[in-house]
Amino acid sequence: MNIIVVVSDSLRKDHLGVYGSQWCRTPRLDEFAEEAIVFDMAFQSSHPTIPMRTDAFTGRYGFPWYGWQPLDRDIPVMSEMFGAQDWVTMLVADTYHMFKQGFYFDRGFLGWWWNRGQEGDRRTTDADIPIVFPCDPSKIRQPYPDRYPNIVRNRAHRRVETDWFAPGTISYAMEWLEHNYMAEDFLLWVDLFDPHEPWDPPQYYVDMYDPGYDLDEDCDYPENAVQDFLSERELHHTRARYCGEVTMVDKWFGLLMDKVGEVGLADDTLVLFLSDHGHYFDYPGDGGLIGKPQSAGGQQFPMYQSLVQVPFILRPPGGCDARRTEAIVQAPDLLPSLLDLAGVPAAEEADFHGNSFAPVVRGEADDHREFAVSARNKGVMHATDDRYSYACWPRHLHEPVLFDLQGDPNQETNAALDKPKAAAEYHQRLLGFLGEIGAPEDVVDVYPAP
Repeated sequence: MNIIVVVSDSLRKDHLGVYGSQWCRTPRLDEFAEEAIVFDMAFQSSHPTIPMRTDAFTGRYGFPWYGWQPLDRDIPVMSEMFGAQDWVTMLVADTYHMFKQGFYFDRGFLGWWWNRGQEGDRRTTDADIPIVFPCDPSKIRQPYPDRYPNIVRNRAHRRVETDWFAPGTISYAMEWLEHNYMAEDFLLWVDLFDPHEPWDPPQYYVDMYDPGYDLDEDCDYPENAVQDFLSERELHHTRARYCGEVTMVDKWFGLLMDKVGEVGLADDTLVLFLSDHGHYFDYPGDGGLIGKPQSAGGQQFPMYQSLVQVPFILRPPGGCDARRTEAIVQAPDLLPSLLDLAGVPAAEEADFHGNSFAPVVRGEADDHREFAVSARNKGVMHATDDRYSYACWPRHLHEPVLFDLQGDPNQETNAALDKPKAAAEYHQRLLGFLGEIGAPEDVVDVYPAP
C-alpha cells in the first residue's frame, strides 16, 4: 500500500465545486471526489500553518503546549513510525516555514525536497531586481523590511508555469513517483503553500475570473484586518487572484493524479487532499474581515466557520463509490488513521490525542468526534459542531461568543447572553477536553467559566 497526502494551505472549503462553489473552478478536485469520501465536517485544530503541521505529524493537539515553533524533537512523528516499518518516506514541499531556521519538519523522512522562495523566504539578495509595490504599502501585510521585498525578488525569475510554486512542487513530486513507483510501500507528503498569499498566479489564471482589470491598485498580499481599506472593485480583483491560484492548484493536483494512474499506482494508493485552514475575504460569514486576523495582538475576533472548516477528501486505494460523511475529523486524527488504514503500528512511546477515523473510511461508522476544538496558543479557543460555535479567550480578555449555526449561519449575532445554558455547556466541553488531553494546569486555569 502507498499513501499520498497533499496539503493546500489557506484553501477555503467553499471555493471547491464539490463543496458548493459556483464561481471558483476546481474540475480536477471535483472529479477526484467522484471516487472518494468527502468529509463535510473537517476542522482545523491548532492554528495556523506550523501548529497544524505539528498536530498532523504527531497525532496530538499542540496548542496547549506549542505556538509557532520548531517541531518538538522528543515526540514521535509520522515519518518515523512509517519508516520503522521499512516504508519509503518522502517530503516534497514549498511551505518554507517548515524548513526555515531549523524548524525540523523534515525529521524522519528518508528523503526531502524544498522548493524555495515562497513568501518571505530569504532566497536571494539580488540588487538588480526593482522592488515595486503593486498598491499602497499600507494595504500590504508586512511590507517592510523584508517580507514583501523578498516576495518580489523570489518571483522575478518566472517565465513558464512550472516556475510558480505549486506547479514546480507537484512537478517534482511527479518525477519522484516516476523514480519510486516500484517501492513496495511509500508515504509521500506533498505540502503546498498555495493558495496562501501572495496571490500571484500566471496572469491567465487571474483573467479567468477578472479579465481586463485596469485600476492602479492591485493588492495581492493584503493586511489581516477589518476589510475597510480595499474598494469594492479592488476587493473583487483580490478575490479573483485567489480563485486563480485555487484553480492552478486544482490543475496540478489533477496532473499528479494522472501520474499516479500512469505509473500504475491507482489501485494501491490512498490519496488524501486537505487544507490547514481557510481565509477571509469579507464574504457573508467572514465577520467583515480579510486575511486571518484571529485574536492576535489583542484582537477579539473569533474564528468563523470559513476559517476553521476545511476541505478533506480521501480516496482509498482503487477508489470507491462517491459518498459524503458528516463525521467530525481534525488534524490530530490523521496520523492514527493512516497507521490504522495501512496496518502500521504506532511507536510504543506515542501518546495520541487523535483517534482513528478508519471505521468511517471503511463504512463501519457514521460518526467520529462529538465536537471539534480549534485554538491558537495563548489565544482564542473554540468548540464547534453542527449546532453551535463557541469561543472564549484566556483570562476573560473578551466576552465569550456563541453562534447558533442553524439559525444564524453567517455568524452575525452573539447568542451567549440569550442562550447562557448552551454557552456554559460548550465551555465545559472545552475544559473537559483540556483535561482529557492532559493540558498543563496553567493553561486550563486561564479559561475559567464565565
